[in-house]
Amino acid sequence: MSGAALAIAGGIHVSVSLPVPPRINTLAVRKILIARFVSSDKSPLDVGREFVRVIRRELSKGTKFEILDVEPPALPEQPLEEILRNATFWKHVAEEFGADLVVSGRVAFTSADRSGFVQQDSVSPITGQNVRRTVFAEREEFGLDVNLWFFKGANGAFLYEDSFRDNQIYDGKSNDALGVFYNLTDRLTPDLLSILAPQKREESRYIFDE
Repeated sequence: MSGAALAIAGGIHVSVSLPVPPRINTLAVRKILIARFVSSDKSPLDVGREFVRVIRRELSKGTKFEILDVEPPALPEQPLEEILRNATFWKHVAEEFGADLVVSGRVAFTSADRSGFVQQDSVSPITGQNVRRTVFAEREEFGLDVNLWFFKGANGAFLYEDSFRDNQIYDGKSNDALGVFYNLTDRLTPDLLSILAPQKREESRYIFDE
């Protein structure tokens, strides 16, 4: 039954806020250590270091945990699959800094030329009518690809992994890469916080009059 039909039938539409639990059990977590992130040398920025700053800032603002303000420990020179299974390493860094949870991962920030011909609508100054024409537009596409890894401090066990991807096209060819990077990370913040902190989800409900 549609919303209009429900209204006719005496239903009242209301919006309710429902609690959504975090994706990781954080009952024993008090201190979180952010380790370094694997990143590509081809990126226009030091995205590994920049993303550590992003995570520290957002988790400090959006969660109850103490985010340790220390130099991010370097990762062992191993293939990614071995790094994820290296419980001895993760337990060691957790003990060294007194962390209950260790966060690391992989981040890639890319840019590509997306210039080309596009359709553009404008108003003719002579006739006042809408006119569509084909013009050449300079544009850049930026992409952010993130894998987050979470490790239990007590034993270094690999707890959880999540992935985030976003792409945006910007006009022009002189966009500020750092500014774009932070714009993209801002869009991922709600998903990041939902891993460690309870969130709220708005849903529609209908109340019927008897």
